[in-house]
Amino acid sequence: MNQTDAKTRLLRLIRDHALLEGGDFEFASGARASVYVDLRRVTMHPEGAVLIGAILVERLAGKGVESIGGMATAAIPVVTSVVMASAATDHPLRGFYVRDKAKTHGTQRQIEGQMQKGDKVVLLEDTMTSGRSTMTAVDAVRAEGGEVVGVITVVDRQQGGAELYAAENIPFQALISLDDITSA
Repeated sequence: MNQTDAKTRLLRLIRDHALLEGGDFEFASGARASVYVDLRRVTMHPEGAVLIGAILVERLAGKGVESIGGMATAAIPVVTSVVMASAATDHPLRGFYVRDKAKTHGTQRQIEGQMQKGDKVVLLEDTMTSGRSTMTAVDAVRAEGGEVVGVITVVDRQQGGAELYAAENIPFQALISLDDITSA
């Protein structure tokens, strides 16, 4: 399936399963809106997981990326979809997730999974508002010796994430924007 067809199918799933309108929703950034995209309803959907994995593996192909990760918990299903889809390629990707802060017990790690020092890393997000949550992951990856070469979100709410990453000189992409979802 080509990227255009996959994006069209993903957009339909988001509209059908994840778009909530008419409420008063608060985001991690503190922003409020009457429209909410509950993307976990798509990242945890069989077809949604397959589409997200396929689209992102194609976008990452040939970029030299070695591992992908994101913030717990929202990015975990996105990362898992991509890791699984990449297993069938010539360049499988390793995955990891980042906690808000290091555990105080066990391994006492902030990053869990398969990131290695020196990896070229792309950080993934399900839905981005301001982008500040994923900056926690950027800082953690850099502290562990990884090189962040990009940030990709499935849905961009268009409320400052792209601008934040431009200011940080980190390439940013969104598969779908809030405008894409709400325009019929």
